[in-house]
Amino acid sequence: MLAVCKKLAPSLFIVLCAFVCTQAQEKITIVLKNDARPLVVDEVSEATDGFWYKRGNVTTFLDRERVARVEYPKPPEAEKPAEPLQGNGKWRLADAQKIQDFFVARFKKPLPTTAFGQSDLHTRWGLDHRNGIDVGIHPDSTEGRALIEFLRSESIPFLAFRGPVPGVATGPHIHIGNRSPRVSGR
Repeated sequence: MLAVCKKLAPSLFIVLCAFVCTQAQEKITIVLKNDARPLVVDEVSEATDGFWYKRGNVTTFLDRERVARVEYPKPPEAEKPAEPLQGNGKWRLADAQKIQDFFVARFKKPLPTTAFGQSDLHTRWGLDHRNGIDVGIHPDSTEGRALIEFLRSESIPFLAFRGPVPGVATGPHIHIGNRSPRVSGR
């Protein structure tokens, strides 16, 4: 019996470490509209008609009508007033490949860019976004926190939006680059 325990000890240690690491990860809560019990999930991604969420190895879809809100864990630094990093002002859109390479290496998928340079929306709002990138991820998500950490380490200026700001942001995203100045009297 002692010989069996000695053989199993390393395996049990690895399983225990994996369990502890899994439990230490911050979870995301999906609050449903029908007062049902909230869903605690590992990952969430928003689609036009709803939300895909992942628990363990299972990915499931929820219709948008069923979801009241998605609550992301607040990192410790989120408790402080959100001051955007201004960086050294040497950001150029041509340097975007460095950010895309980081994201692919870290998350094994392309950077979810929603605007690369000027877009029709930025033009309608009177913003000069020619030297900016918008990334469609929530700044408090795992991917968002990792991207912000990378941007800070590289002294790349950014602004993080946790929700919509009329005339500035349609929803949660990370704007990479200096602030987009107004080009008209809007």
